[in-house]
Amino acid sequence: MQKIKAKTLSGFMELTPEKQIVFNEMKDKIISVFKLNGLSPMDTPILEYSEVLLAKAGGETEKQIYRFKKGDTDMCMRFDLTVPFAKYVAIHQNELIFPFRRYQVGKSFRGERAQKGRFREFYQFDVDIISDENLSLNADAECIDIFSQIFEALDKRVIIKINNRKIINGLIEFYKLTDKSDEIMLLLDKKSKISEEKFLEELKKLTSKANEIQKILNLNEPQALLNYKIENKLFWQGVQEMQELLEILKIRDIKNQYVFDQSIIRGLAYYTGTVFEGNLVDLDEKISVGGGGRYDNLAETFTDKNFCGVGSSVGLSRLFDLLDKNGLLQFSKTTISSLAIIPLNNTIKECLALSKTLIKSGISNEVLYFDKPFKSKLNYANKKRIPFITVVGEDEIQSNLYSLKNMETGESIKTDSRGLIELLGGKVE
Repeated sequence: MQKIKAKTLSGFMELTPEKQIVFNEMKDKIISVFKLNGLSPMDTPILEYSEVLLAKAGGETEKQIYRFKKGDTDMCMRFDLTVPFAKYVAIHQNELIFPFRRYQVGKSFRGERAQKGRFREFYQFDVDIISDENLSLNADAECIDIFSQIFEALDKRVIIKINNRKIINGLIEFYKLTDKSDEIMLLLDKKSKISEEKFLEELKKLTSKANEIQKILNLNEPQALLNYKIENKLFWQGVQEMQELLEILKIRDIKNQYVFDQSIIRGLAYYTGTVFEGNLVDLDEKISVGGGGRYDNLAETFTDKNFCGVGSSVGLSRLFDLLDKNGLLQFSKTTISSLAIIPLNNTIKECLALSKTLIKSGISNEVLYFDKPFKSKLNYANKKRIPFITVVGEDEIQSNLYSLKNMETGESIKTDSRGLIELLGGKVE
């Protein structure tokens, strides 16, 4: 039979055990932050009806969705966790307590060109706060605070860039550029990646007021906008919200640096107010590792009831890949086992019993029952960097005393099964 070449689709991540261990540890730390902030866990399906997901996709996102039919059912794979969340709220609105504060961990899928920092399948970690009444800017500040806490837990510094889309939307209205809104948003989205000269050159293709607009967009303090006579209600509402948000963030004592940056617009069409993104301080690359924003109208497609919300998201796949490729992660484990139990002669039954006792006490372990010489089993434990071993022969069974060897120092301690549990940090009943 002809062999098929084993290969993985481009844009899909597969990790070796030592890297997967670190990935999972990062995942657990993020979830711990969510729990500490009292967020409720929830989940949504990976597959949704196409009409549900496409309702608020728009722009480039709609082109990137994986869409297919099974029989007569037209469905898509979720491209983020927010639109399915809006659907969830619409369905369960009579069962939820508002404001509803949730977190979700799951994979999303986008059929975009696989490139540096971008995957077609990726883990997202979402926080959302949604209300059936008005939602204060304290919710926006809380999402930014939790976003910052995530990177504190991961021991990584980020700079959080914050904007309000009402400001740019108000400018677009004031300068009568509504018909060019999408082009302006796309240009703004790449502003930090091109020179000021190039940005101005591209903006001049869209408006004769390019010089004036660029000066406004380059201001990095909301109060500096007060010097401009922009006769637009939406614009001033955005400025006021931005000032208020920054004041709340001061009270919250955010540990990571945050700045006002008008180039942050977030590509997804459902954002209506506050938007923010995070970039790693220790990297020169200007690649977002997460962000979020306000979406006052998200659930309107699914229900007549007005739900306003705000959320934040961290893409762990992208973050992990960036840290890994820049040498900012350490991979010291190839196993999560604390102990290797090596049977001698015919002691498999007793080794399995000891293993179960240790598992019940919270100690991860593995029995090296495979049919290989003793030296091969020691090499196996060494290669996997299992920190401790114990050898179980007839003498150990009769005396109920085991020699616990530290594989790093070579030190051995003789103790009973209860002592094993205590030395390995387990729970003694």
